[in-house]
Amino acid sequence: MRSIRGIVITVVIVLIIIAIPVVQLVRPVPKPAANVLAALPAKVAGPAPKIQWPTQGQAALEAVGVGSFGSSGVQASVPIASVTKVMTAYLVLQKHPLQLGQQGPSITVTPADVKTYVQDKALGESVVKVAAGEQLTEYQALEGLLLPSGNNVGSLLAKWCDGSQAAFVKEMNETAAKMGMKNTHYADPTGYSPASQSDAVDQMKLFAKAMENPVFRQIVGEPQAVLPVAGLVYNVDSQVGHGTIIGGKTGSTLEAGGCFVFAAQKTVAGQNVLIVGAVLGQKGSQELDEALSASVRIAQDAQKALRPVNLLQAGAQVGTLNAAWTQPASLTAAQSVQAIGFGGMPISQSFKTRTLSDAIPANAVVGTLNVTVGSQQLSVPVRTSAAIAKPKLTWRLKRL
Repeated sequence: MRSIRGIVITVVIVLIIIAIPVVQLVRPVPKPAANVLAALPAKVAGPAPKIQWPTQGQAALEAVGVGSFGSSGVQASVPIASVTKVMTAYLVLQKHPLQLGQQGPSITVTPADVKTYVQDKALGESVVKVAAGEQLTEYQALEGLLLPSGNNVGSLLAKWCDGSQAAFVKEMNETAAKMGMKNTHYADPTGYSPASQSDAVDQMKLFAKAMENPVFRQIVGEPQAVLPVAGLVYNVDSQVGHGTIIGGKTGSTLEAGGCFVFAAQKTVAGQNVLIVGAVLGQKGSQELDEALSASVRIAQDAQKALRPVNLLQAGAQVGTLNAAWTQPASLTAAQSVQAIGFGGMPISQSFKTRTLSDAIPANAVVGTLNVTVGSQQLSVPVRTSAAIAKPKLTWRLKRL
């Protein structure tokens, strides 16, 4: 009996001795894991920009694709006068796109359009002279809308696009809603109505979008134009082409005060950065000049603040690749990372790993380091500095 028991125990022991190595060999091998946290600051070094905000009304300023400089005043809906025409022009070009060099379809001025011109002129509105039978190309009509700020041309374009001003205004508001312009409501295509209201942040957002269209950008950058009946007309934006402002749209009524949306630019590290802003609600005897001067000041402040920001050099260590069976391998940035920014701009990072095997060669890309600087999303491949070999048989047998 004892001998049988001994045999059983011996067999069990032998089976255990055989089973342990088998189990160890068939156990899954843990994959190497990348631990990445680059030595980046939480903010861009240096003092925050000093923006000379207007002391009244409201304003907003940003470098498109780079980051916001912030805003001043209470961002509330206020009358915006002829700044309304930015949405009018934007919508016309969305519905009837033009390429640079194209004049577009012709629009025939009707007796009703002439009547609108006469009525608007009698009310003291900004107008562009027209005559029945006159042929305005789409491009010329947009010039008449955006340079001398013809209210009657805004009415003409609204009817040409949608058949009536009411239908066009409805589409203006639908477009504003789609763009997230929560403090914006349009009551007419020209801004003569004080019920056409917005805030500086919304109008800055719209102007940045409008400036993506090269035809819009070209027109608002023109100091003057020649129209068939009106002849030579001038841009109310007296700052365009004088060194800072490359395009804009003015607005001025008793209710709105002086208003201006604008664009400037700066080349940073070989990249052209568009600066856009809005100044609303400037009051006084020279309210439009106040809006224009304030816009130039804050645009120049933005230009001074923007600079290249070096974040990582190619080859800099950003983490380690850890495998349970060997020493960690350094992970490095495969390329340099440079952004555009200004002092105080927030910096954050995240890492997205690739699917890794248990053997990884040297210089293999194991994932991507994503760096956010203001509005900029920058990505850099992360690679190994040394190989990770497959685990040896002895390690697989001995591991706990």
